[in-house]
Amino acid sequence: MDMKASTKNFTLAVVLATVLMCACTSEKKSGVTTLSVDLTPSEIPFGELFSEMELVPLETTDSCLLMGVDKVVAFENRLYVFDSQRPALYEFDEEGRFVRQISRKGNGPGEYQLICDFMIDRDRRNICLLSPFGWMGRYGLDGSFVRQDELPAKPNYYAVSSLDAENLVFWSCVREDEDGLSVVGKDSLNVVCGFWRNDRILDMGCMQPFYEYAGKVYFASGYQNVVYELGRESMEPAYSWDFGKDGISEQMLQKYRSIENESQRNRLLIEDLSEGILPFCMKFHRENSTYYYVNLQKGLGTADRSIHVFYRKDDGCTFVFETMGGGLRLRPLLFTDGYFLSLVNFTEYGLLRPYLSEQEFAELSLRTEEDNLCLIRCRFKK
Repeated sequence: MDMKASTKNFTLAVVLATVLMCACTSEKKSGVTTLSVDLTPSEIPFGELFSEMELVPLETTDSCLLMGVDKVVAFENRLYVFDSQRPALYEFDEEGRFVRQISRKGNGPGEYQLICDFMIDRDRRNICLLSPFGWMGRYGLDGSFVRQDELPAKPNYYAVSSLDAENLVFWSCVREDEDGLSVVGKDSLNVVCGFWRNDRILDMGCMQPFYEYAGKVYFASGYQNVVYELGRESMEPAYSWDFGKDGISEQMLQKYRSIENESQRNRLLIEDLSEGILPFCMKFHRENSTYYYVNLQKGLGTADRSIHVFYRKDDGCTFVFETMGGGLRLRPLLFTDGYFLSLVNFTEYGLLRPYLSEQEFAELSLRTEEDNLCLIRCRFKK
């Protein structure tokens, strides 16, 4: 076969693959947009979604030794990195240079015993550290302590988001007869409204249930297909995933809800997830102006076994994969209009060589396993 024929056949194959990949569509069911997706994964070339890769090697210093990275927020040319294993919140610049730690573990003013989440309150220009024990520390963007807020009595607090200029929204993992979501006034610290009564064992599948997009806050749980838009006094379905026969049905969930003993219910859910009877847990919902996105973790405690689903808004085209071309794995941390921020393991640095300049790869090769983790910023295609 000559070169022209080979190129023509390759082009036709790519076109056919793209047509098949874009066969999924969205439809309105009861006023809610349903995103129908075939979950059969393929190895997607990096260039199908992204234009370039940038390294963000987090600087290692005596004042900043990360054990893990659980959440990243970008704000005003800074990256705020939460390590729940310490626990600690660190501030870096966009290139990964260490700036400061926000507060420290201790018993003094502005210090904490335990934090489980954080947020940037853009309206008040504060950094907020949430304790599961019912308080939230506020700090200036320079790291200075502002005040400590005592929150309304709840069994626990696990996640927080700024709902609007006047209100916060908190998620707590509580019994079915209690409100899991609480809207609380930023100044009054009184409960404005509460909703979301659900099985707390099912809720614990996703410990980062909020995301913000276009000035709104969205909420999703680990095993249910609907993503909700939150308001001051209500939550309304925004869109719903439909994975067909490969998805999680209401009948599957009823199996766990019917078990009265929480320990038994939790044990069965863990067993089913480990054995693949429960196909996945939805760990990371996001969207930008181009895509809806969800990360489906398969198994238990196996972040490397996950399916990425990108659903393009304008035409319903989907990209479903476990790894990108060459075996590159993505581990989502941040999803913006411009880029997808991912963690990369030390053992996988060699897989980045095709995407980096010789100088960048040489610098990456100098890092050791004792250094802080390295992130990669994958720029979306325009």
